[in-house]
This record gives sequence, C-alpha cells and structure tokens, in this order.
Amino acid sequence: MLLKIIRLIRGYIVFSISGPYPERFLNILSRGGIRHWDFIPYEGGYEGKMFLRDYLRIRPAARFAKVRLRSKRRVGLPFFIKKYRRRKGLLVGAVLAVIILSVMSNFVWDIKVVGAEGLSMSKINSVFDECGFKVGMLKSNLNTQSLERQIQLRLPEVRWLSINAINNVATVEIKQLAERPKNKTKTYPCNIKAKRDGVITDIVVSNGTAEVKRGSAVAKNQLLVNSVVIIGEKQRYVHSEAEVMADVREEYEDKIPIKKYNIIPEKNYIQKSELSFLFLKLPFELSPSVGEVTAFNTYHEKLKLNDVTLPLGKTIRREFAFRRSEWERDYKTARHILRTRMALRECFRESNSTVKKRTIKFIKDDENYSIKVDYVLNKDIGQKQRLKVQR
Repeated sequence: MLLKIIRLIRGYIVFSISGPYPERFLNILSRGGIRHWDFIPYEGGYEGKMFLRDYLRIRPAARFAKVRLRSKRRVGLPFFIKKYRRRKGLLVGAVLAVIILSVMSNFVWDIKVVGAEGLSMSKINSVFDECGFKVGMLKSNLNTQSLERQIQLRLPEVRWLSINAINNVATVEIKQLAERPKNKTKTYPCNIKAKRDGVITDIVVSNGTAEVKRGSAVAKNQLLVNSVVIIGEKQRYVHSEAEVMADVREEYEDKIPIKKYNIIPEKNYIQKSELSFLFLKLPFELSPSVGEVTAFNTYHEKLKLNDVTLPLGKTIRREFAFRRSEWERDYKTARHILRTRMALRECFRESNSTVKKRTIKFIKDDENYSIKVDYVLNKDIGQKQRLKVQR
C-alpha cells in the first residue's frame, strides 16, 4: 500500500513495447538498473509501468533494441497538477479543505454509548449536557477522569463508566449496577400489629404468640401477634408469621367531569428542519406554528462516510395541529364509566380482599358526576414491626 502511494506521488507512465525483440529490450533495462513493474505480455509485445524520469532515459536503449515505445496513459500527482495548474480556484479549495480538516480534527464529532440497554438515553444525554460533554467540544478539553466521576454521581444506576476518545469519536462504555438479591430468609424478631381498625374473623399463626382471638375488635397499631415465645421456663424472640383476617370499613370516591374535551388531529402538519455542524444549529426550513395545541416528533440523522460519522447532521421536527371538540356526558354513560372503574379497582387493588358489603351512591353537581361507595371488606390487617432487643 505504501509503495502504491509513493508511485502515485512521483507519477508513472503506462506504456507498451512492440518490435521484433522486446525481450532484448527488457534485458537491457534489467542490466541498467532501471525500475519497472507490472509487465504483461500480449500479442506482439509487452505493457508495463515506469517512473516518468526513467521513461525519459530509455529512448536510446529502445533504438538499440529496435523496439517501439508508446505511452498509453499517465498516472499520478505531477500529471494531475500539470492538468489543473491554470485553475487556481481548485488549488485554493484544496488548501482550504486541508486547513478545515486539520482544524476540525481537534473537535469531538460524535458520542457513542455502549452498554446502556434498559437505561433512558434522554436522561443520559441530559447528564452529558450538564457535565459539558457534548458534540463539538475540543478534544483538548476532554478530561475523561473528571467527566467519568461527574457522570457516575448523576447516574446512580451505573456501576462503572469509561470514556475513550479515538480519533474524533468519544465512546462511553457503561456497566450497569446489578440488583442485590433479596434475602428471603428473615430471622430478625418482630411483632405483628394492626394497620387499621377492624373485627377479627380468622387468625392463623405459624410463628409467634397470638394476642387476640376470633371476634375481637382491634384498633390501629394494636398488638396482634407477639414475637415472644415461652418454651418451658425460657423465652425467646422469633420472627412472627401470621395471617390475621378482619372485617374493616372503607370509603371510596371517584368522579368524572360532565364536560369532556376531545383533541382531534388535523390532516396537515408543519415541518421544520435544521442543519447541525459540531455545536452549531443552522435552521434552513422555517414555518409558523400550526396551532394552539400541537404534538411533534423529532428525527435526527447524521451524515456518515464509510462508517465514519461526520460532524454534519440534520434534524427534522414535524408539528401536528389539533382542534378541540367539547361535548357532555349523559347520566347513563357516566354511571357506566364510574361503575367500571370501581370494578377494576376491586379486581386489581383489592384482589387480596373479599367484599362483604358495598353501598353505592351516585351524585351529580354542576361540574362532575361522582360515585361514593361504603365497603365492608375482609382483608389481612397485620403488619410487621421489627423489635429491637437489648442484651
């Protein structure tokens, strides 16, 4: 590869040899130490390559060997410069291009994040901006150790982070924090107390000493199961385990507005575009806002060349117009919605409870439809309270 580059810089001639004794001419070139390469035989002669300077020296040898030389094409930088020597603008443009590339090589063109599966990229990018780590920053200002510490302090879910700047791309490698396995074995002593008022309907103790019986009325924070267990003349503290079912009263209230506003999308949309060059944003497509209530989506696209991300990109923002439509719910529809929401709450939020009684009341005022429900539920009211034992 290096030899090809040197040949292109120096320039070479592709020429043909024809005559009765072309092999004799090749022997003369070899004995004279004249550099040549890629000689290919064809009917009536050979085709090869040679530096321009050497090609000008072989004319006497060609006459001596009685062969004819014919230049087929000229390749390399000297011929390219000679061809365009009168076009000064091209030379100036080439010089400017080299200067621009030299200056741009001092900036960060792209930031790649590896190992962030499951994390919010919007949050990561926001943290990068807070720390001053962004596309377009000078590579000389890239203090990787300081940035790694700052980013880790703002991202507690990251266990380890490394920033590597190679050429004009900064790669951020992230190792996420592994979740600590939960210890299912609980051995610390604890009591079980009532988390609300109620009447005990059933109590099953697997560990500990029961302090209440079936049919007992209990108040909030009352002791239900004691962690003290007496064995013979000794007592010890245990981790209480029990299921304490009780009838409790609960109130539930929900409401929905009488007037409802629908947001209906329009067919048209407005598109705004801007070019990004390093840290610069250059809008090239401006449009007025489409309306009071809008939604938008944004698409970012970066220019790539042979898998190399260039510091030039495009951002497209599309804004969609909406209009408001107002209508009123009738009593029957509102009642159906409220009862459905009540049933869903009982199904999911009170899935571990049994509904023994419910009293439903619907109310309508100037602005809302409301539902009020008085429940009698049978549920587990026990909650564990860790016991501090002093020895």
